[in-house]
Amino acid sequence: MYDLVDYASMIAFKGRTSAYAHALEARVTPGSVVLDIGAGTGILSFLACRAGASKVYAVESGDIIQLARDTATDNGFSSRIEFIQDLTTEIELPEKVDGIVCDIHGVLPLFGKNIVSILDARDRFLKPGGWILPARETMWAALASCPSLHHALVNAWDTEYGFDFSRTRLKAVNSLRSARLSPEDLLVAPQRWAALDYKDLRSPSVRGELSWLVERNATAHGVGMWYEAETPPAAGYGNSPAVSEPYVYRHAFFPLPEAVEVIAGDQVTVSIRADFVNDDYIWSWDTTVKSDSGDAKARYRQSIFIGATLSHQKLRRRAAGFVPGPNQDWHIDKKLLELIGCGISLGEIASALLEEFPSRFENWNEALARVADRSETYSK
Repeated sequence: MYDLVDYASMIAFKGRTSAYAHALEARVTPGSVVLDIGAGTGILSFLACRAGASKVYAVESGDIIQLARDTATDNGFSSRIEFIQDLTTEIELPEKVDGIVCDIHGVLPLFGKNIVSILDARDRFLKPGGWILPARETMWAALASCPSLHHALVNAWDTEYGFDFSRTRLKAVNSLRSARLSPEDLLVAPQRWAALDYKDLRSPSVRGELSWLVERNATAHGVGMWYEAETPPAAGYGNSPAVSEPYVYRHAFFPLPEAVEVIAGDQVTVSIRADFVNDDYIWSWDTTVKSDSGDAKARYRQSIFIGATLSHQKLRRRAAGFVPGPNQDWHIDKKLLELIGCGISLGEIASALLEEFPSRFENWNEALARVADRSETYSK
């Protein structure tokens, strides 16, 4: 998900890195065992070692782990850090840990299996009375004016060629976007949407309602959302629009299907849900705008489920009643997986595939690439 420039920006974000450094110095004691979830370049593992940890389990599913491993050697930490390339939900540890540290986000903490990973690690690996950093993450939101972003979602489909893109526009306005918001974009005071207390949190799904009394006339285009992470005893960090320091994290933007003119006295209520389904989140947001007399000026129900762009053919193949018939890819992978269990090298498997499926592979290197991809998933 991140490239090296992104990782560098995370480390350079002093508000973030210093918050973790101070928190680890306060919590890690000589002999502490620490789990680093989503270790990335290893910066949090290194900070834990510097704070006195005797053992750190640095778990990272991406290939960046090799750079982290090499950097640990360069800094004299290799004997204290065990690097594991996998997801924490897929591993076992030989011991319980005193603390868990992680910084795994998209534009918000609710991203993919991030929360599931934290809760799973807490329940399986953390000692009673152990600590988690961040201890708590709070998501804040505000009604926002973002004319350029909204134009790209809504008005850009009205082209000079006269085609009807209304279906596409509907998909666009039912998508969660990332954006860089400034304090000037916010039309109201931010409100807390939800807080994730990782010691007590039981479900990765979250919902909450926001309500604002508009104090000035403006044009609303959507709701912006960001988060603050608490790393006690340090103050923590966040990606609020008010943060002036450059950082890699952007903000979430829930667009309205059309620009809404609000005036002083209007009441805007937004109910936002994040339902964890099939390893990711389905976001929904319902918006109501009422005048000071209580009359409804606008009502919208939106969801990224509406914004999904699955083809009818793909949906048909995912239906419970669909009876699949094996295609050529199935025959190739069936043969490939059989050969993986035969104790021969990847090169030999590639040769066998090239011989049996000559119309599918132009050369041995192409067959080897297919075998290597499957080997990453099915080899130990």
